[in-house]
Amino acid sequence: MSSSPPPTIGNRVTMTVGGQDVQTLRDILPTRPGLEVLFVAKTPAPVSVATGHYFQGAQGKMFWNRLKEYGLFKPTTQFEDDSLLDHSFGITDIVKVPRAYGNEPSPDEYAAGMDRILELIRVHHPRVVVFVYKRVLDNLLRCRFGVREKSVYGFNAGLTVHFSGAGVFAFPLPGTPCNAAQAVVAMRALAEAVGRR
Repeated sequence: MSSSPPPTIGNRVTMTVGGQDVQTLRDILPTRPGLEVLFVAKTPAPVSVATGHYFQGAQGKMFWNRLKEYGLFKPTTQFEDDSLLDHSFGITDIVKVPRAYGNEPSPDEYAAGMDRILELIRVHHPRVVVFVYKRVLDNLLRCRFGVREKSVYGFNAGLTVHFSGAGVFAFPLPGTPCNAAQAVVAMRALAEAVGRR
């Protein structure tokens, strides 16, 4: 007797990854090209997959709050990710298999994920690609392009060549080594770049 798939909740989907069906979150992308911002996360957190919405853990809530604090995002729905397309924002993950905090993707997963991200950038033409985690950006640059130099919080002008000319931004997430002054400068620059300030 086969079991029926779990009900669809929010943005939760079943996807085949490496020959196995996994519950994950779908990419939130427009049907036509043209994004202001493409947010790139690492992997969906199990709590987010359970609720069917991106960034539902404690650190994820800090991400949404920081966007709201700088006037970048004014959600009109119960869950923030359901309002992304209304702001001309999209979101994806490097690796779609959910992982608990601290469980890092392998170098091969980073390289494969980067190829997928580069294709999304080519198709959707975001003005800015925001890496939610700076460490993810650094790992991608090392695994895919052999870049050993670390990125900085905020815009990284020297990296646009790798991302089809899109601005590349490392998000100053609370709880990271980014200090408060750096975070303010970075977030103001992001707000200006997308015309929200």
